[in-house]
Amino acid sequence: MKLFIESIIFSYSQIFFSNRKWFGIVILAASFITPISGIFAFVGVIISSALALYLKFNKEKIRNGFYGFNGILFGAAIGYFFEITPFVVFLLVVFIIITFFISAGLEHLLHNLFNLPGLSLPFILTLYIFLIFATNYNDIFYASFLGESDFLKEYLHEILNSYFGAMSLILFQKTVLSGIIITAAILFFSRVMFLNTIIGFAVNYLFLHIFYQDVQSNVLILTSFNSILAAIALGGSLIIVSRKSFFLIAISILMVIVFTGFFSKLLVSHFLPVLVLPFNLIVLSIIYTLKFRQEQSDLVLLYFAPGSPEENIYYHSVRKARFERFKFLYPELPVLGEWKISQGIDGEFTHKDEWKYAWDFIIIGESGNEFENEGNSVEDYYCFASPVIAPLSGEVVRVIDKIEDNKVGEINVQNNWGNTIIVDHGQGLYSSLSHLKKNSIKVKKGDQVKKGDLIAQCGNSGRSPYPHLHFQFQLTNKLGDKTYMFPFSFLVERENTDNTFKSFDYPIKDKFVKNIETDSSLSEAFNFQLGSNYIFDCSINGKNFTEKWEVKADILNNIFIQSDNNSKAFLYPNEKAFYMSSYIGQKNSALYYFYMSSSSVPLGLSAKLTWNDPFPVSLTANSFVKYISEFLLHFGEQIKSSASFHFQKENEKKELSISSSLEVKGQGIFKLYRENSEGNVIVDKSGNIKEFTYKFRNHKFIATNKRVNYE
Repeated sequence: MKLFIESIIFSYSQIFFSNRKWFGIVILAASFITPISGIFAFVGVIISSALALYLKFNKEKIRNGFYGFNGILFGAAIGYFFEITPFVVFLLVVFIIITFFISAGLEHLLHNLFNLPGLSLPFILTLYIFLIFATNYNDIFYASFLGESDFLKEYLHEILNSYFGAMSLILFQKTVLSGIIITAAILFFSRVMFLNTIIGFAVNYLFLHIFYQDVQSNVLILTSFNSILAAIALGGSLIIVSRKSFFLIAISILMVIVFTGFFSKLLVSHFLPVLVLPFNLIVLSIIYTLKFRQEQSDLVLLYFAPGSPEENIYYHSVRKARFERFKFLYPELPVLGEWKISQGIDGEFTHKDEWKYAWDFIIIGESGNEFENEGNSVEDYYCFASPVIAPLSGEVVRVIDKIEDNKVGEINVQNNWGNTIIVDHGQGLYSSLSHLKKNSIKVKKGDQVKKGDLIAQCGNSGRSPYPHLHFQFQLTNKLGDKTYMFPFSFLVERENTDNTFKSFDYPIKDKFVKNIETDSSLSEAFNFQLGSNYIFDCSINGKNFTEKWEVKADILNNIFIQSDNNSKAFLYPNEKAFYMSSYIGQKNSALYYFYMSSSSVPLGLSAKLTWNDPFPVSLTANSFVKYISEFLLHFGEQIKSSASFHFQKENEKKELSISSSLEVKGQGIFKLYRENSEGNVIVDKSGNIKEFTYKFRNHKFIATNKRVNYE
């Protein structure tokens, strides 16, 4: 029953691309301003949701209103267009069932073939079938149209009447009061969406009066509500909002006017209304066309479960910052221990042009030099004969091992690369390790190596005046081929005494780097295995409660932690670092505070190790300033939030804590806005998450693991 009720509410939200329960309730109420349309719409969603449940469609899609909103539109349209008779009611039920099957089939067809949403196209197709079918019966009569019973029109300006009338028409309501309620709900739900409705209406109004000297009110309302829907869809709901949203909205509205005129002439002889046909065809065609661009960085199509336009851009910008460099393979540094980058990408010596994406590694001793004694012999250099390891698993495809090591200061230009190993890692990626020590290579062509295997020793062969390791990624097995820019997955970078954890990054010159050496306690604590359960005793502001977690997987094998209040934290598992890629759910959940306290954790310890992680503003800021700033989101994010993390030293109980400090700060005209909060996660020596805390706005949240005895 709970699923059924939620499916009804969220079906109303889906009409406006919303995922808020309260929004669906408001739209449901607004649909009853004209009672007949409201009742028929309600019948439509009840039948559609009941059918989806009875036929055992996907429960998550049912709950989200995926199968119900076209039934709402069809029912409302019948109440709007026709006088009510028992026969019309009978046909209503029959055609709502037809709407459901067309909606379910067309949605899946468009998704599987073109990766497109069905929008309200199933509704308009079913309505046309109904209208053509209804011409066979003389006892079906058209009802009155918009505005004939509208008592508010005389109190509003003509432009406001047209705007609110267009908003009302989306729900097939005959009074602008519905449009006022819908507009107010949109304003509270999303400032971006509200602005898009204004922009859509205004641009449509302007273009109409440029094209036509005398614009009739029914034409203005018809094009306006298509323009408003197109502006909502393309200006942040289906495409991430940006400056280019203005351009896209303007283009779509020009198309709305043209398509509306075209379909009006085409359909008038068949007594078929235009309604949302232009909106559907224009939005679907624009989204489909944008998929064929060579560069996808501008006007980013929605690639995740939609929220409000604000949530969409916050999520996208943070995911881009966190995971844009993440690749399909996870290479590590090809060395053991700490080394220094003596020459990095686009280096001043040999890393130029097609060979610029490469690194040279050396070892620096405690004295600050790369050699002991006078450095006149290769044996004086700390890196000479040091182990070289495979950065990734793969097949050895080229080995050169017989070139003499140079004396210090000399180079071998005839054998430029010296002793070299090239490994094929699959997926078209190769790594090349050069200037190796003669006769030190442990593998031969055709061998399979695993990441971390010892494969050679650092030397001084080839064009190498002093011992060092040259490393590069490339796209072929050719010796000395041009380099390819590909990051190392997880590493620790040191400057002076400060260590920084880096993810999928490119080491730079003069920095000291090393691979992460995993800590058993951290690895165990953040090893959330599928099917595992957790119970936490929680407290906030004097209120105590218990929260249960379970680790689950969806049909796409995405692993996530789900709390008993239906909040979810999605995991990005890796053996060297723990990531929660996103959080969906309530802010009063223990899972939310855990996400805020440990969104990313390197699974290895280093002295003074710190790292940073950005957060979506929608999860961190909840002030009036944030809401005001969202009116300017078309021009970029006005508020940013990020946290710095570090490990605390072990205490007498051999416990380790991960401390975080989050800062939310404004930019531009909001630069004085600041919010701060702190988190802490304690891991015991046995590898259990003992407790975690989060302090914010004079509040403190505490969660203690109930499954572990700490006496």
